Amino acid sequence: MTTKFQIILVALLAWVTIIPNASATGQSGERLFWDGKEYQMLTCPLFDNPDLKQWHKQMEKDWTSTDLWRGYVGHWSIENGMLYLDSIATSKTISPLDIPELRKYCKNGRVAATWFSDTLRVVSGTRVQYEHFGFNRHYEHEDYIAVKNGKVVSVRRMENKLLIKGNQEEKKFKQFCDDLGSQLHQRYPEVNGRILIQVQYCDFDAQQMPTNVNVKYVHNAPTNQQLAHELEEKLSNYILANRVFPLYFINGEYTQEKWTFPINL
Repeated sequence: MTTKFQIILVALLAWVTIIPNASATGQSGERLFWDGKEYQMLTCPLFDNPDLKQWHKQMEKDWTSTDLWRGYVGHWSIENGMLYLDSIATSKTISPLDIPELRKYCKNGRVAATWFSDTLRVVSGTRVQYEHFGFNRHYEHEDYIAVKNGKVVSVRRMENKLLIKGNQEEKKFKQFCDDLGSQLHQRYPEVNGRILIQVQYCDFDAQQMPTNVNVKYVHNAPTNQQLAHELEEKLSNYILANRVFPLYFINGEYTQEKWTFPINL
């Protein structure tokens, strides 16, 4: 008989399977020349221009790469505190003055981004974290440049780190979980079934390393407290000793996924 939990689980699995086939692709950034260097910019100021809605629709129709759904890469620069659009790369390089909607922003022969009042995210260094979707990635150095009406207001720098790479040997971890389930069932034969567990690192030391693992029961939590204590202790010790899951320090905060897996008793 199918339980409500099984129905939900099947639906979730179907959702996870479908989503990557839609638009889950990491996107190319814009380019920014700033303080004598060229950077990758994970912000698209042209999206904030209300006059370019039709232009964007046309660009999206003409895209040729899955990592560039918007169909173009803008090349920008900051000079004397003003953000300028220098060129736009599509299948060819075009001047922003070739786009009628942008001509009214022309100052001294250049397009000043006076329509833009938001934050530019400018990245450099080694990529620390990556998700295969949009601009969902982080780098060692990230500058957040606050802009109002095209003028730079402030700059805030964040330093990001990969603290734990994560052990990619999934078979080894699965074998540990299977062995742990068998051991616990032998010690507590009255308990059987599948326990669904969610874990995260917690309690970080001065070196930013975790000293404990938070264990949460998602399904079929054990009522035997001694069994639960033994399961949590052995699981935590293994995860910490083998550094099973990745851990990041992003924008001043520890960042990690919630890892969910079964223990079969």
